[in-house]
Parts: sequence; structure tokens; C-alpha cells
Amino acid sequence: MAKRRRFTPEFNAEVVLEALSGQSSQAELCRKHNLSNVQLSK
Repeated sequence: MAKRRRFTPEFNAEVVLEALSGQSSQAELCRKHNLSNVQLSK
């Protein structure tokens, strides 16, 4: 079984700011940061 990834508050803030800026689509951010759509939308 794979280990659960832990994301730092700094990483979370960076991704959220990128998402809110509107410069990249949700799909692009998911690919860039290796996240699923569900993880990004939470």
C-alpha cells in the first residue's frame, strides 16, 4: 500500500494562490503539481 502524501501549508497556499489568480486552468495545475482534481477542488 502506498504511503499517504503530506502537503505543507506553504505548498497548499502556493497552489491555492495559483488557482485563484486564474492564470492556469484547474487541469493544468493538477498536472503541474501531480494532484487529482478532487484534491485541488477541496
